[in-house]
Amino acid sequence: MKNIAKVIAAVLVLAAMVTTFNVQAFAYSDIPDYFDFGDCTVSIDAGSYKDVWVRSNYKYTCYLGAHTSSRTYIECTEKAGSEYVRLHIGPDETEKNVIFYFYVRDDAVADQGLYDEIEVYVQNIDYEYAKRADEAAFLKWYAYNNKDFNAYDYYMNYPDLRNAYGLDANSLYTHYYTTGIFEHRVANKLL
Repeated sequence: MKNIAKVIAAVLVLAAMVTTFNVQAFAYSDIPDYFDFGDCTVSIDAGSYKDVWVRSNYKYTCYLGAHTSSRTYIECTEKAGSEYVRLHIGPDETEKNVIFYFYVRDDAVADQGLYDEIEVYVQNIDYEYAKRADEAAFLKWYAYNNKDFNAYDYYMNYPDLRNAYGLDANSLYTHYYTTGIFEHRVANKLL
C-alpha cells in the first residue's frame, strides 16, 4: 500500500511540474529546436496528396528527394511558424519512398546545413500508368499545345481516345476541337 501511495504521489508531482513549467513534447523531429512535424512518416496513394502539420522556428526551404514523377511536389510557405504543408504524389510516381527535406534557411541560424524530413511511403503505385506516361511524354511538347489544349493531358485523361488515336497528337487535337470541346472533355490539365 505504501508503495502504491508513493507512485501516485510521484505521478501527481510530475504532472504538476509539467503544468507549472509548460513543458513541450516534440514527438516527430530529430532537431526539435528547429522543426516539429505532425507526422514524420506518412502513406500516400500515387495520384493523391496529404496535408501534414509543420512548425518551424525559423525560415526554411524544401527539397524533394528521389522521385520519378514531375507531379510529385510540396506546397508550403517556407516561413517560420505553424502551417499545414501539402505533400503531392504524382499518379505516375514509381519510387516507393519519397523524402521531403526541410532545411533551415534563416540568417539567425549559423548552421545552414540543419535539416529534418518527412518520408512518404507511396501506396497503390500504378506501373501501367507510369509506363503510359513515359511513352506519351513527348506529347507535352506538341507544337499546337495551348492554354485550352495539351495533347499529353488529353491522351492521359481518356482511355477511349488512347484506344482510338493512340499517340497521334494531330488526331487528338482535331478530336478535341471538333468533338471533345462540345462533350466538355478536359484537355488542359490531368484529371
